[in-house]
Amino acid sequence: MTPNVIMLVVLIAVTALAAFAACAILSNRLGSSEQKKKFRKQTELETEIKKAKQDLLHTIQKQQGLTLKYVKSDDRYIHTLCEGELLAKLGLSSETVVGKDLRDFLPQNYAEEKLQSYRKAWEGEQVNYEQRLNGVDYLVSLRPVFENGQVVEVIGSGVDITPQKEHEKRLKESFALGRTLIDSLPLGILVVDQEKKIIAINEACGKMFQLDQPIQSYMGKNVADYHHVYFEHVEKEGKRVGEMIRNHQPVVDEVSFKGGRILRRSYRPFYMEEELKGHLWTFEDITERKRMELANRKAKEEAEKANQAKSEFLSNMSHELRTPLNGILGFYQLLELDETLNDKQRGFVAEIGKGGRHLLELINEILDLSRIEAGKLKISPKRVNINELMKECIDFTRPSADQKGIHISYQENAATDQYVVADPVRLRQIILNLVDNAIKYNRDNGEILIEYTSQEGFLSVHIKDTGIGIPKEKQDEVFEPFYRIDHSSVEGAGIGLSVVKRLLALMGGRMGVESEMGKGSDFWFSLPLANHHEGSKEDTIVQDAKNPQKRERTKVLYIEDNLANMQLVHEIFETFEGVSLNSALTGAEGIKAAREQLPDVILCDLHLPDVSGFEVLKALKANPKTADIPILAVSANAMEENIHRALEAGFLEYITKPLDIASFIQQISKHLV
Repeated sequence: MTPNVIMLVVLIAVTALAAFAACAILSNRLGSSEQKKKFRKQTELETEIKKAKQDLLHTIQKQQGLTLKYVKSDDRYIHTLCEGELLAKLGLSSETVVGKDLRDFLPQNYAEEKLQSYRKAWEGEQVNYEQRLNGVDYLVSLRPVFENGQVVEVIGSGVDITPQKEHEKRLKESFALGRTLIDSLPLGILVVDQEKKIIAINEACGKMFQLDQPIQSYMGKNVADYHHVYFEHVEKEGKRVGEMIRNHQPVVDEVSFKGGRILRRSYRPFYMEEELKGHLWTFEDITERKRMELANRKAKEEAEKANQAKSEFLSNMSHELRTPLNGILGFYQLLELDETLNDKQRGFVAEIGKGGRHLLELINEILDLSRIEAGKLKISPKRVNINELMKECIDFTRPSADQKGIHISYQENAATDQYVVADPVRLRQIILNLVDNAIKYNRDNGEILIEYTSQEGFLSVHIKDTGIGIPKEKQDEVFEPFYRIDHSSVEGAGIGLSVVKRLLALMGGRMGVESEMGKGSDFWFSLPLANHHEGSKEDTIVQDAKNPQKRERTKVLYIEDNLANMQLVHEIFETFEGVSLNSALTGAEGIKAAREQLPDVILCDLHLPDVSGFEVLKALKANPKTADIPILAVSANAMEENIHRALEAGFLEYITKPLDIASFIQQISKHLV
């Protein structure tokens, strides 16, 4: 019940009492009968007034807040009324308050604080004050009652504001937490209203803009007075910001700060109930990141240049080393077939072949390792018959094993597990390397046992020897590049096992070793199994090469500037029946000869003195007369990317030098009609 309602009720009661007094005076003047009648009415009126007063008091007592009245007596303020449910919440009652001063029932310091408001109200002011008592927050409003210009009484009302205070407290805590959070962020945060006045700013923003005053002192100030001047181009920045605000679209950009700094800036308008309220800006100092990106970009460019230089060097070295080796190994293979040589000469030839093959092996391993490290070695996985490939590799290495009296035992794999998924060329390289090591590091008259196990979709191949063994602490090191076993006189650069392990990883396989000093080693590798298949594409190709069809007289043109290589190929073609070989020393001569002779097959070296083999290919493909002639690339460059480039350009085959005569004959035979 409000104070005004209470005043109205009191006035009604006073008026009723006055009416009652008037009636009593009048009844004295009337007769007794009339007097009795009036007396009954008076009694009824008193009863109604009493009931109204009780109802009013009951209402006041049951209100959620409280209602009070007080008057002044000397220097004390005596309560004449204090009722309401709030009173009980405060730990008080009407009996403890009515007829007493604040100092009679409240602690001294607490009472004195409230007395200041009581005095102001008695002096004619309308007073509101908040207090907390016994854990309850409440608000009291005091309103003075005037009579003849003087305060004769003060009426007050109180309400429980504990929930509001709790809510206010939570809001303050939330605000404090939010303030702490945004101040802890490395991002500079700035919020302005539609009039560009700052309504929020954090510590990071102050540091970023090097503000010399506490950030709170900038609240309410126009951001334009402080913002643009920090940027490299003030006028341009001002126009840019104005455009962003006018468009009301989120923007993320990078801006140059004075002093060489770079900021990543984000702009976003914010709304409340679809009404634009202001603009949120965030700033991130990305100067160091940009420096790092620039440094990384330069480092990457330098690394790419270094890789390119390395690739060019390897390509050139491959060509320069393989070219003379082609002559050495090529003529060695021809001399090996010469039955007129005596035993001494055959020994010399064997040494030439041994040295040439060893040098070629080192070159191949170094190139392979370099390609793997550069991520340029490409793998072509296919179904491979492990049994046939293993037999081929054992047959190839058996002469070396026989020289040391080493016996190779081979456990042929079950038919259902004989196919694996691998690059056949690289798998052949892996097996040859491991079997060759088992021979090299074995004792004379030793044993090599090759076994298979299959498990969980993988086939494991174990190549066991009875050699010198590897110390346990060194077994992981044997797969590192250029590692050499101590006290070993075996030739090699220590690259082979490193290449083998990396090749297996590229094909989805693994490898390892178990070894015991003086008893031997078990090098194993595993590859994914493939479903059983009747034969393979490669088998068919090999069969076709082994059984070339009978042909008529065939013309072959060889474009090559190296006379030793030219002579070697001429000697090889002497073994072909029905084939004539013509040659050209330059690209221009080769193009002319091809147009005039229209050969059935053209062999073309890629490094010619006047033009490259690619230009020869382009010229021949452009001429209708020579466009359909099979052209095979012959080069000492064995880099994977060069081979791929040549095949992409249109060469049907890529034959690498030094030539393996048997393989060369197979490759050529496929194209001779």
